[in-house]
Amino acid sequence: MMRRRNFLLNSLAAVSLAASTSPRLHAESAEGRRVTLVPADQSLFRVRVEMDLKGNIHLSRNELVSKDRDRQVPIDYNSVIDFEERVFGDNGQGLTGARRYYHEARSEGKTAGTPQRIELRDSARHVATHMGQGRSVTYATRAYLTHEELDLLEIPVNSLAVDGMLPADAIAVDETYAVPAEAVGRLLDIDAVQDSEIEGKLTSLDNKTARLEFKGNVQGSVAGVPTMIDLAGKISFDLDSRTCTWVAMAIRERREIGKAEPGFEIAATIKMIRKPLSTAAAVSEQPLAEAPPEGQLLVNLYSIPGRYGVLMDRQWQMIRQSTSLSRLRMVENDRDIAQCDVRHLPPLKPGEQLTAEALQADVRRSLGDQFDEFLQVSEQVNSSDLRVVRLHAIGAVQRVPVQWVFAHCSDDNGRRILATFTMAAENVEAFAGADEQFVHSLRFLDLDTAAEADSPETPQAAAEPEQQTAALNAPQTTSSR
Repeated sequence: MMRRRNFLLNSLAAVSLAASTSPRLHAESAEGRRVTLVPADQSLFRVRVEMDLKGNIHLSRNELVSKDRDRQVPIDYNSVIDFEERVFGDNGQGLTGARRYYHEARSEGKTAGTPQRIELRDSARHVATHMGQGRSVTYATRAYLTHEELDLLEIPVNSLAVDGMLPADAIAVDETYAVPAEAVGRLLDIDAVQDSEIEGKLTSLDNKTARLEFKGNVQGSVAGVPTMIDLAGKISFDLDSRTCTWVAMAIRERREIGKAEPGFEIAATIKMIRKPLSTAAAVSEQPLAEAPPEGQLLVNLYSIPGRYGVLMDRQWQMIRQSTSLSRLRMVENDRDIAQCDVRHLPPLKPGEQLTAEALQADVRRSLGDQFDEFLQVSEQVNSSDLRVVRLHAIGAVQRVPVQWVFAHCSDDNGRRILATFTMAAENVEAFAGADEQFVHSLRFLDLDTAAEADSPETPQAAAEPEQQTAALNAPQTTSSR
């Protein structure tokens, strides 16, 4: 009996010694002990996120005139994202971003009762994310993402920002702490936080796990559009690996109608599992660039009904499309910059081409009294062997100075479109010659099957975008915006 008693005493002493010497524990008592939750210097993770989202999209009759809701459309989606993540820092000053490889990224559900599905293309599974002020910047390193793929990947819980929700100082069970607004903004991955009242609390602590809760509300903005978020979440911090291994969040968000995107009111539940890895299976080891390569931030815009695709700045959105007309809009911080109407024209006979003089005459007739003069007339053949005749014209609409760019694009088979860019003269600088990017990257798509929407892959699939021209593929499956 004495030997057994000594054994128990020695065991308790060993546990007490281990607790007192652990780098994470600052007090040894079983009750009321304080703990400092310092994440380990770990750079490789496997992350899986599951999200259920329900709510309504709010639409206006004309968002450029009024943001009052005209109608609403119900949505119901489930998303699964599974990726390896290699984290990069800046010499101990903080995270700069990560490289990721997506083993799975898909979303399925219904918009107004119509089934929709979006899945990340194989060519876009290698992704880089840069952290900075405001939202993180995400891009595929071997392809150009579509807006739908960006929406799929940019979920409202940034795995790189989870550690920021931990208390900065030692804390005991049932103690609360204020979560900095900057940390909340990075976790939700929004542009700006105007007001944040998120409070955290250590709810339980044992020898293996510290469990925390946080809740409150946030007022912020995304692309200049106000958004209100009610947030409640839980975090499990593994004391052995010193890692936030599990995150669960419930979000209710109300975002106003923007000039390029609809408003919405949604409720989402999100579960994230993070596991430290010792070796990677697929994510790249190449160091992260200091800044995102500007050319790789272009978005792959395409029209299935219109059978064409272009690469444009991310400020451009496809807001309407049909077999006869597509409409793109450039919006910067909820400020309307320019609009582009793409019209399908009757085909010409094979080998025939519209002359610059004929296009000038057509433009003069269509603008009528609004026309003043042509600033520039040019002809070229783009990278897809399309012949482009382009006119820059100025004039006025209701005494407001306006500039137009007309781009007539055709192939040898007689297929042709006319892209008309319209902007107030004061927006010409912000427009930044977007018509040049449009005509240079324009390609016609043959869409008898979804697979034919993809253009050829790059010859060096393993190279990074800084060393090659990325693939210009339309997605295999798409969702309506």
